[in-house]
Parts: sequence; C-alpha cells; structure tokens
Amino acid sequence: MQIKYMIAIIVLLGVISIYLGSLSCLDQEYTAFNKQDLNNFSKEEISFKYPNVFKLENSTTNNFTVNNYISKLINPYENEFITINRQYNPPGHDPKNFIIEEWNGSESKIDLIDNKKYTVKNTDVYDNTYKLKNDSSMLIRELWVYKNNAVYSIILTGKKSNTIDLIRDSLNIQFTSLKEKFIFATLTIPKLDCKWDIRYDTVNAINGVYHYNISSYPGEKGTVGLLGHHVTYSAPFKKLDRLVKGDKVYINDFLTQKKYTYEVEKVATDDIKYDYETNKIQFDKKSNGLIMGTCWPPGYTTAECYCHCKLISVEPI
Repeated sequence: MQIKYMIAIIVLLGVISIYLGSLSCLDQEYTAFNKQDLNNFSKEEISFKYPNVFKLENSTTNNFTVNNYISKLINPYENEFITINRQYNPPGHDPKNFIIEEWNGSESKIDLIDNKKYTVKNTDVYDNTYKLKNDSSMLIRELWVYKNNAVYSIILTGKKSNTIDLIRDSLNIQFTSLKEKFIFATLTIPKLDCKWDIRYDTVNAINGVYHYNISSYPGEKGTVGLLGHHVTYSAPFKKLDRLVKGDKVYINDFLTQKKYTYEVEKVATDDIKYDYETNKIQFDKKSNGLIMGTCWPPGYTTAECYCHCKLISVEPI
C-alpha cells in the first residue's frame, strides 16, 4: 500500500511540475511579447512604429474603389488586423462634422464608446473607439488625420486596442502633393441591380453619380444629395421611380471606411419639382438622410424628381 501511495504522490508531483512549467513558459512568452522588437511602417509620406507580430500584407493603390486601403497589417496569432488608408479630401468635407449620433442607433452594427482628439507632431489626430454589437469583445480603434488635403485613417479591428496608442504616438505624416481623385464612394441599389461611383466633380461621367456640393457627405451631420442622369452617361437613375418604400440603398464611403445603409421612405414620384431651376432642392442639415434626384419624366428635363431615404445602419466596410 505504501508503495502505491508513493507512486501516486510521485505522479501527482510530476503533474504539478509539468503544470508549473507550462505556466512558466506562458509567462516567458507573455513577457517576450511585451518586450518584442518593433517594426517601422513606411509608405510614401506615412510612417509609424508597430509590433512585429503584425505582418504586412501585399496591397495596391491602382484602383482605390476596389482596394480601399493602401496597406494592411495582419496579426496571424490573433483575430486582428490594421488597415492604412488615404483618400483625397473632397471640397467641403469637414472633419469637425465627422461623428454623427446615428452611429449609435438601434440598427447600427457599431457603438461609438469613445472619441478623443490628440496633437502629435503639431498635427491633430482624431481617435475613435467602437465596439461591434454582434460581438462586444471586438473593438474598432481608428486614428484620423487631415493633412496634405487628404483624409488619412489607420484602423485596427480586434480584441486589443493598445497597439493604436503606439502607432498614434509614433505617427508621422510628411507634407506632400497628392493627385486629386474625384471618386470617394460607391452607391449600390440591389432593387435596380446597379452599382455606381460617387464623384464630386461632375454629373456628366460614365458609371457615376454626382454628389451635390451643397449637401453633406456620408458620416457628416446632414443629408447626402446625389444627382444622376436618366438617359445619358450610363443613365444611373433611369429606374429611380421604381424604388418603393422600404427598399434598401447602400453607400460604401472610403473617406470614413464605413458602409451606410439607407431605406426609402418617400418615392421619387411623390416629390416632383417643375421649378427645380429657380426653387432648388434643399438638404436638411439636422437629419441624416439621402436624397437621389434625376430629371422627370424619363427622356425629358421638364422637372426633377427626388427619392428620399433615411439612414438606418452604419458598419465598417
């Protein structure tokens, strides 16, 4: 019996030894992770420090409407990644109006839980933190900078957000001259099976609709206004009058890296202006909606009709 007890004690001590050893290894790994070397991200005018656990993914800037980030960092050991974005800032886009209350609406996919403003190397940096409603353990941490007539964003998605503090404190954006890009978002209307570029320079462009320069941009406080042809230049709004109440409209905005979901609440044929040239359409600065306009009736320019939508959801692209 004594031998059996001794064997049992030896086995138990062995198990305890292995367990303590594993804890020691985990502690060493944790310590090593916190003392790991840092890598330096540098691409054109942007540079910052980041933990070398993140790996740089190949990316491109050839077509920013498809690849809406210039670089991406991925942590292969955790479910987290960082996108580094840069878009030309269109006229009238105001960073002071960037946060909107509706991002915390009941149907939005994200909740804004913190937003701060820092000054790093004499540059204003906006720092926003969100949590995903369908997974409260997942956070989105964003850094926004307006410089070089461009909008820069560094966005981390994951369960840890302190990496962004390191990036923010080491962030450096040099002055440079950027090539203007007129397309800043896309419009998708599933009911009409169409997808168009949203641009701010002209309505007379193939595969595009025009953003009214007196209206708000997605992500700003106020109503977004879009104008499209109904016969020429790809006729993006030739079937606008077919939309009915409840139909969904989506804007993927590369300036804010967000997807905005709208729902039709007033059909185009219920808002027709025959004096549209002298009595121009107005855009409410207090509500966050979307108005899409085109000429009426189809084939003529006798009047303009407007489809009104309300914002119901915001989520990351």
